Amino acid sequence: MKTDTKPDTAASEVPENLNSGKKSSHIKQADFFRNLLLGISIILVAGTAIFQLDLMPSVMLGCAVIGFNYYWTVKFVQKLLLERKLFALDLLFILTKFAISVIVLFGALTYLKLPPMGLLIGLSNVALAAIMYSFVRVMNPHKFA
Repeated sequence: MKTDTKPDTAASEVPENLNSGKKSSHIKQADFFRNLLLGISIILVAGTAIFQLDLMPSVMLGCAVIGFNYYWTVKFVQKLLLERKLFALDLLFILTKFAISVIVLFGALTYLKLPPMGLLIGLSNVALAAIMYSFVRVMNPHKFA
């Protein structure tokens, strides 16, 4: 009888201890992107407060929706890495997160009459963060290696 001695490649890619003192490069990247996203959100809100005060509530709501989605997506991915399985309930979680975001944005546009331009400015923080993150990676490739 022959036993399978091949290592499981999917299991070997996942860090053994996600809560260890040393942070892996993937966790450092996630932390850096989170900080970059927060910094850009603060800059967008401050810039809106300086130039167009009437758009500030909608910009803040757009940034909050992105922050909500980023936070729960990171938690979801960490859970998947720890459990190494995808359940049907996990897919329901993704759809629920999306539905909550859509309902909040719809309510803001319909009932609160917030300007769509401010929501777009607030929602653009994820695109701006991704662009800046790409520039940092190109300019300093060994930082996240």
